[in-house]
Amino acid sequence: MTMSDHYSEYYQVFFRTKSGGRGVDYETAKAEFLTVYRDYRVEILLELPSKMRLHVAIPDISNDQLVNLAKRLGYTYGILKAQEEPYLGEKLHAKNTARWVVGTIRIRDKKIHLTEIYRQDEIERLENSPNKRSFLIEKDGEIKEAKGYRRKRAVSPNDAKFIINISELNGDETIIDPFAGTGGLLIECLSRGIKAFASDIDPVVKPGLAKLTDNRFALADARNLPFKDNIFDAVITEPPFSNKYRQDVLDSLPEICRIIKQNGKITFLIAQDMYNDIKNYMIEKGFSARRDFTLRRHGKLISRVITFEKKPI
Repeated sequence: MTMSDHYSEYYQVFFRTKSGGRGVDYETAKAEFLTVYRDYRVEILLELPSKMRLHVAIPDISNDQLVNLAKRLGYTYGILKAQEEPYLGEKLHAKNTARWVVGTIRIRDKKIHLTEIYRQDEIERLENSPNKRSFLIEKDGEIKEAKGYRRKRAVSPNDAKFIINISELNGDETIIDPFAGTGGLLIECLSRGIKAFASDIDPVVKPGLAKLTDNRFALADARNLPFKDNIFDAVITEPPFSNKYRQDVLDSLPEICRIIKQNGKITFLIAQDMYNDIKNYMIEKGFSARRDFTLRRHGKLISRVITFEKKPI
């Protein structure tokens, strides 16, 4: 299928098929892509869910603008620029590069020139993965550098990108993660220049979080946070998944609601079995549920990402 009835120039977007867990859902990856490019006029030309592929036109964007935003995407693996022209019988050249073809191909009476303009940096992704990343911890009165600390619980870089993206931040917000752990979500926020605070009840992670946030850290129980009312623009967090801490997580919700500003945003990455309780509580407190995704993580672990907005009273 060609796009000549609409545009002679468009983009082929290839979503990741895996992201550290059991796989990426097509609709989830598409939602992230459209969110990141929400300030531009994006027209969907063709959807190929079985191939994890999407063709779009973005008329008012430059290559540099497109690539700079693509670097924020968690679930997009590559983007090709496609340019269509009439086929005049000349010899065409193309080559396969794993999941896509670059060069010039023929489709009926058209020739399509395909140029790779973005490919996700796999080396950077692996270097920043939880099992490779170094983090300062305090143990037995000593501060040590630990590699892969809490790697089985930590958020992967791609999942962190996705979570920050669907939170729909403008970039000038002040955010907090009250269950900061080893700071996977904070790392992504800070890489974008977002002012981020951290808190956690575990003294072991204090040195690492203090270093990461330039001392914008509080050693605190999320059920009793040492912050003023209505002070943060956004809360983005992953509470503990274990049923052992279920009630503690639910008991932290009043504090999380207290510290968020009017029209502020809250994004949770939560265990599937906490989903209904957390969603019902937030809605009862006047928050609107904005976005909701299922996320497949390690092994058979199914989690939910849900965003809320604090409505004006």
